[in-house]
Formats: sequence, structure tokens, C-alpha cells
Amino acid sequence: MSRIEHFDIVRICNGKGEKVSEPVTVEEPLTIFLNGEELVTLLYTPSFPEQLAIGFLVSEGVIRDKNNIESIRFYEGKGVVNITVKNNGNDPKQLSSTRLITSGCCGGVSFYRAQDYARFKKITSRKKFQRSIIIDSMKQMTQTSQHFKETGGVHSSSLVQDGKILFFREDIGRHNAIDKILGECFLSDIPCNDALLLTSGRITSEIVRKGGAVGIPVIASKSAPTNLAIKMANEIDLTIAGFVRGKRMNIYTSTWRIV
Repeated sequence: MSRIEHFDIVRICNGKGEKVSEPVTVEEPLTIFLNGEELVTLLYTPSFPEQLAIGFLVSEGVIRDKNNIESIRFYEGKGVVNITVKNNGNDPKQLSSTRLITSGCCGGVSFYRAQDYARFKKITSRKKFQRSIIIDSMKQMTQTSQHFKETGGVHSSSLVQDGKILFFREDIGRHNAIDKILGECFLSDIPCNDALLLTSGRITSEIVRKGGAVGIPVIASKSAPTNLAIKMANEIDLTIAGFVRGKRMNIYTSTWRIV
């Protein structure tokens, strides 16, 4: 469960000030080590650190096979996750030199390499999704976010399969919330190729990359996509739905999947 800290503040309402205790979401650093080498430090809402670390590495293409993972250790007092893998084709030192500061909340990081885009595989899922399921699932996710209701300081993400929310995660970073879900699916051997990914934040190229890395066919958001996200989604036949609010939505790419 994400943690909350209270602060004494002055709230101004209708021109009058009053002292109140305000709940604020907790933000902490999480440093990921791969085979003993420091790889990256993420700023996150303290929950599901192992899943976040694995989801980040999976969505960045650093880890592709669960059987290669030898151990995952979280050192709570230090805010460190150390992941040991075998037969891994990526050198942590080489990856560190290719970091890209993304448009994500809290300065998201991506190990983007120019050749990654060209190597993207097209989405193979032919599954179609009813508009009502997307709209109802988004509404349910919004209602589920108790942490957001209390603090207004987190993003939400959900994985929907067969019309039901399978996983729901929150974080100060929309990338992190998604990586927590992808890590859970990876560790639990749950395929994503017929699933719907919901996010409360905008859909950027990094979000499309993360969804595409695990074969997710549809990404839907309450917010807007970027131009590069749309272009990338078109290339890999991934469906983007934005502004999913009330009974409306905008379908930007691969519109045939939403019926």
C-alpha cells in the first residue's frame, strides 16, 4: 500500500485561511542494480518495488526471459533492488551510457537506442474490445484510486482482461504505475497480448514502447496522446484511445479493435 505523510498547511477557501492537516503522497528513490552494477535510480511511490524494477527492465528490453532471473532482493532500508540474471545480453555499464531523460513524471528514464524503434514487432493480437468495457473500466479505475482521492498526487494504471480489472497500481509517475503492472504480469506468467492497459496520464512514445514490448494491443487514457506516440502506434498496429471520459473517447490508431 502506498504511504501518505501529513503536513500542517494553511488552506485558502473563499478568501479565508484555515490551518489543516493535509495528506501528501510519499516520494522515495529506488535504485536498481543488475548483477551488482548500479543501473538507474527511479523516483517512486513506495509500493511493489520488486515488480517496478522487473517491469522497468522488461519494458526496456533488458530482461526477456523469466528463467534467466536468479534472484530479486529488495533492501528496504536502502531503497535498493538487486536483480541477478544469467545469460543476459545487455551490459549494465553500456546501458547506463544510453539513458534518455523522458517526458515522464519525476524525470522518467529510458534506455532508448536508435535501433530499438526499427526492431519493434507488430502487435499480433486480433482481439476486439467493446467501447463500453473501456469506458466502464476507466470509471472503475478512477473510483478505485483512494490514494488519489486523498492526495491528488498519483497516477493510476490498470490491466483489464475479459472485462475485469486484473491489476491496479498507483505511483507518482505514470511510467512507474505501468511498470509495476508489467512486472507483476512477467513474474506471474500472465500474458498481456489480449489485455487492455489503462492509464490516467498522457500517452507518450515511452508508454507505447512499454505496451508494445509485451504485446499489449490497446492502451487507453483519460488524457491525450502525443504525435510520436500516434506515429509509433501506427507502425506497430497498437490501438490508442484518448480522452476516455464519461461516454466519449477519441480513437487515434488501429480503430478496428474498438467496436
